[in-house]
Parts: sequence; C-alpha cells; structure tokens
Amino acid sequence: MGWPTPMASGQVSAWEVIVMAHRYILAVDYEKCTGCHLCELACSIKHYGVVNPYLSRITIITKPEIQASTPVFCLQCNDALCARACPANAIYFDEKAGAWLIDYNKCIGCRECVYACPFGAISLTVKAEPIKCDLCGGDPECVKVCPHGAIFYGPEYEVVRKLKKGKSVGIVYEVLEKGVEVPAGNRVKEAEEAVKTLYRIWEERKKLNI
Repeated sequence: MGWPTPMASGQVSAWEVIVMAHRYILAVDYEKCTGCHLCELACSIKHYGVVNPYLSRITIITKPEIQASTPVFCLQCNDALCARACPANAIYFDEKAGAWLIDYNKCIGCRECVYACPFGAISLTVKAEPIKCDLCGGDPECVKVCPHGAIFYGPEYEVVRKLKKGKSVGIVYEVLEKGVEVPAGNRVKEAEEAVKTLYRIWEERKKLNI
C-alpha cells in the first residue's frame, strides 16, 4: 500500500486517514528515554534467547556529556532504501507484521542494506547476517519492558497524536543541538528503577514468553 501524495494547503485526504488508521508504527518519546538499555536486552532475548545488546534490533545511542539517549530502530519506511539496494531481493514487506523482513534464504551477506539505511537501523551479527526490527510480528517486546513508557506502538494516527500531545516531536534534535541539561539525579534514579525492572523481567520471563 503506497503512501498518498499530501493534498494542497496541508489538508489531509480521506485516503490518508484510512492509511493512517490501518498502519501501525513504533515510535519513541525521546524525552522519556533514560538510556537504560532494557529494550536492547529484551530484543536480544526475544529473538535469540540470550542477553546480548549486539544482537538487538534496537540500539541506544547515548551522549553522556549532555545526558541524552536516542533509541535507533527501523522506521519501516514506505519506500525502503534497504529493499531497493538489495541485489538479491531478500528484503520484502510483510503485510501481516507491518514490517520489512529479511529472507535469509536469499540474503548473500553483501551488506548493501546496511550502507543504504540512512538511519543506521540495520546491523550485522558476527556471522555477517543483517538484522533489523521486525516489530516482533506485530507485538514489539521493547514496548512491554520500557519502564517509563518511552516506546509505544499503535495506529499511526494515535501515535502521531500522542507525540504531538507530549510535545516530543524533534525533542532529541533540540537536545543534541542546544545541549539542554537534564538534572543528573533524575537520570540516575530512573536508571536504578530500570535495573530493578530488568530483575523482575528475569524472574517472570516465563510469563513474557521469551
């Protein structure tokens, strides 16, 4: 399903409303992210059964000097450059999952998708296999474990409305550019809470089916 051309004067067409109502997206409220890395751990456990941030499909980039953290993950682009760049046509869009997936039976490990992604959302395993967010088949694990609700998933129109309501659209860029300081005490406290959450996850991992 292609993304329609916006109407003149900034109006939203009825077709755009229909698309936004059926398209589910993953988004982040950067203002709430504490850089605890729980999402990375949950992702690696979900997909590989081990705690290894290097196997996570979501990556936290932290700038400690200004205490800002940015989760990086596949945005499931409407016109995915990774799929365009793949010479083996190994990257395809799965309507059910609502995500671009990799067919490893076709993948030749050329890394073209890694170079093509403008967001750096595709990484490689030690076996040179590209990995990217697959939205966990439509039930993202990172959303479940984020202790502060910084990551959320839902219909595009609802997610966009939530971002606008929280005034968080573009907040990370403002923080990185202007160096807005955040009280260190709050970050430390939030990180400690995140660690406690991780322990609870391990204790109840059977309930999480991971």
